[in-house]
Amino acid sequence: MPTDLTEALKAMGYADAGVRTLVESFPPAVIEYLRDFRLQEVRDIIETLLYIYIAQNSASSRGEGEGVVEQSCYAYTSGPLFALRQVDLIESASWHGTTVIRATSAGEAIARPLMEARLRALDIPGLAREIHEVVPALLAGTVKGSFINKTFPSALPRTEETFVSFLLNNSPGLFLECERFAARLRAAGCAVLAYAYDLDGSRADGVVYTFPPEFAYILKGMLEAIDPGVREHYDMLLESFYSTFTVLRYLACGEDYDRIRTSPAHRRELSRVLMQLTDAIYILEQVPQDDGVDLARFIVKDRNLYDALLRDLGRALMAEVAAKIVIDRPAPAAEPLPPLHGGAAPVPEETPAVAPLPPVEEEPEEEEVGWDEIVFPDEEEEPEEEEEEFPLPPPPALRRFVTPPPAPVLRPAPEPAPLAPSVLELRSCGASQLAPDGAHAPAPAASRIPPVVHRSDGLDIFLGHAPDGRRVDWSPGQLNNGHMIILGGSGAGKTETIRCIASELAAQEMPVVLIDFHGDMAASDGDITSYKIREGGQYYFNPLELDPEIDEITPLRATSDFVDAISINFPTLGIQQRRKIKNIIKGCYRASGITGNTETWIRVLDFDDIEGEIMSCEDEAIPAYLEDIFDYKLFSGEEKISLPAILSGGITHINLNALPENLRYLFADLFLRRIYYTLQATGEIPRGTEDERAKFRLFVIVDEAKLLVSQKSGSKTAIKAVLNKYATEMRKFGVSLILASQLIAHFNEEILANIAVKFCMRSENKKQAQENAKFFEVSEKDLLNFQPGEGILIIGSEKMNVRIVPASERNL
Repeated sequence: MPTDLTEALKAMGYADAGVRTLVESFPPAVIEYLRDFRLQEVRDIIETLLYIYIAQNSASSRGEGEGVVEQSCYAYTSGPLFALRQVDLIESASWHGTTVIRATSAGEAIARPLMEARLRALDIPGLAREIHEVVPALLAGTVKGSFINKTFPSALPRTEETFVSFLLNNSPGLFLECERFAARLRAAGCAVLAYAYDLDGSRADGVVYTFPPEFAYILKGMLEAIDPGVREHYDMLLESFYSTFTVLRYLACGEDYDRIRTSPAHRRELSRVLMQLTDAIYILEQVPQDDGVDLARFIVKDRNLYDALLRDLGRALMAEVAAKIVIDRPAPAAEPLPPLHGGAAPVPEETPAVAPLPPVEEEPEEEEVGWDEIVFPDEEEEPEEEEEEFPLPPPPALRRFVTPPPAPVLRPAPEPAPLAPSVLELRSCGASQLAPDGAHAPAPAASRIPPVVHRSDGLDIFLGHAPDGRRVDWSPGQLNNGHMIILGGSGAGKTETIRCIASELAAQEMPVVLIDFHGDMAASDGDITSYKIREGGQYYFNPLELDPEIDEITPLRATSDFVDAISINFPTLGIQQRRKIKNIIKGCYRASGITGNTETWIRVLDFDDIEGEIMSCEDEAIPAYLEDIFDYKLFSGEEKISLPAILSGGITHINLNALPENLRYLFADLFLRRIYYTLQATGEIPRGTEDERAKFRLFVIVDEAKLLVSQKSGSKTAIKAVLNKYATEMRKFGVSLILASQLIAHFNEEILANIAVKFCMRSENKKQAQENAKFFEVSEKDLLNFQPGEGILIIGSEKMNVRIVPASERNL
């Protein structure tokens, strides 16, 4: 059924009265093109255009809308970008090897009225009341030039190279208020998060909130709502700080000379500061200026004293900022704020926290001492906070194509029933094996530690030791399900933990599958079979191959599953294109003599036959979508991966790191589906089974599990739900899922409700710690201070510190 653009705009929250005018801003060719997409796809394409329209201010230090780096626009799929390029609404260019995208004039003609409609729907008086008065004055008044500042850092700046960065670093309350304001606008669809990329400097500067060209409308409305006296006070205060900052920077680094020469206020401030440096400089003859204010010239006579005096002046300015810009409001709550405009929210409700870019390697600094070292050094420098090493979360516009992680909803848990002793066994190992670490959370009270129970017929997986030295085992057969999540930042020991668990399971003859997106999860011990899925098709599995013993997978079911997985990874694939792919596959089945009769299923549909039909399809878009699958021989090759062999025991390592990202997820999706159907055909585990080992047929371990978990998108749920389904259904067929990621927020409520064991290791930075500490009810400091291999283990309301024993210290 063709999609009505009017209905799509209404679903995005635009008022009925203005929708007709907005539709008229779309060229007829674009309206016709969008008819082939589903309603949700149309919404996402339009939201992506709006995202680019806003974010294109992030790639220019001048705020001139030069573009937005491509990786800001999508994380795992480029579907919306493909659609927008097809109708010439966006264009791209290469800057220093980086692809920069911006809206074309046709794209801007569509995006501008859509953006203005959102701005008009903002409750400006209400928004002005919610934030501190200094915020709009700061944003409107601190950037000098022909443009208004259109970006704001999503995390405290790591350096103080700009005046705004200096203010934020020395008034944390001001940063929180500004971030709160930016997050509020983002929730209303009037701001986005994007990579900051200065095209003049050819390097990324982190992640920033970016505002649209019409941002001036917002500031104007807010400034008008502020008491004139209050606004004048802050204008004067900021101007004073700005003059001193500029002068000190000039004296330390020799920068901003032209700015000081042209500003009477700066020249007066320079004269005042030089009078405080007379012990370290010779002041030379003044240069007369037309306005009567001389620009002082000087020579440094004592460099050490000069530097020391500048440091003192810098500290004095820091103290003045901290004292005069005082934000009394407590830190804003972490819960997402509702959108300001009426109707359905055009962006998902989520916390404003964002994962920064991976650290950019700094070029070697020159020997000359820089501004930070001279003017504003700390007495004892704290180590720089390392940034998170996982990709930037996708923009709100890509709600279905790439769904950002929702914030976990925390509710008081009901009082659990007493745990069986074998659920989490702690056995005495001797105090010498692990002494309690006083820097971390104290050991659990003795009354909460289950008694030692030795069992001969159970399934006990050795994890490590508690702080008092006793052994900690995971006994999945004693729990409602055998699922586990493992959280932790880079270097926390997450991968080593996975390897140890896999080796322990294999040592007890339990079959294990490792779905490895990065190629580093293979255990070093145990019976391991590794399949590296790569170009050339040495190892493969055929998702369209049938098995007479698995009558749940019919030709029609296999076809539908394959096209469904393709649609998830290529979401702009239209209804008609999906239908054509289905018809091609069904025709190939018929040509191979495979029908609904199970007797014909001993025949094999060669995937190469499908390639020939697809690549000769008259619809050129279909080969464009699927050619990578055929180029990489993803589902055909020399040696087929045997599911019966996997289920027979040992560790099977599926290494996907040699594939492009979209093919990794496609292969993992279809491979997990085949596992599910195979075990479904085996039948459910009989209820009441007492043998714990008989409850499990397979342990599936997935690193970067967030990539296969559906996230909430406004009031809808995205379709990428392969692990959501399996977390709820695979338990009864004897599957344990062990899922690893960085943040608890990567797993939605559906997943968390079906995970019995949760293990949180060291966080990589403060943002990760804030997210995970809230759920695990521990301090952020604990999560930041854990050593590699240490973490908090939770089963129900039971919680304790555990140190994972690495493979090198085990005797498997």
